[in-house]
Amino acid sequence: MNDHDDKIEQLIFSQENNRSPTRADEEMKGSEESFGVLLRTIKPGDGTNFPKKGDTCRVHYEGFLENKTKFDSSRSRNQSFCFPLGVGAVIKGWDISIGRMSRGQVAYLTIPAMLGYGEFGHPPIIPGGSSLLFEIELIDFMSP
Repeated sequence: MNDHDDKIEQLIFSQENNRSPTRADEEMKGSEESFGVLLRTIKPGDGTNFPKKGDTCRVHYEGFLENKTKFDSSRSRNQSFCFPLGVGAVIKGWDISIGRMSRGQVAYLTIPAMLGYGEFGHPPIIPGGSSLLFEIELIDFMSP
């Protein structure tokens, strides 16, 4: 297990036990909750440039189920992912949280099922009712 996996495991463990992460928390610069999405900053962005609805965002991400199973990763494919913000092209939890991130920011997101894939999930990969954990880096964005 590498250091990154260890941080994810601590984050998941802390959520399962309703307490703050220990070592993982030391490295996180801040956290905020918005509309049920918990965003914990790992690396601050520039703090001045934030994407707006309709901007094309370019991110790297890794997605995990609560049981620590990685279900997707742009990093594993070595290919960033681009999408228009705020128009329903991605799960609602992403639209909410990435819109609050600044260029260059890296954060852990905890997204409840209702802002992810809901009660039906995304079979066979994501079971219904699953909260999702992501590490997301907002690499860049541009206006249309």
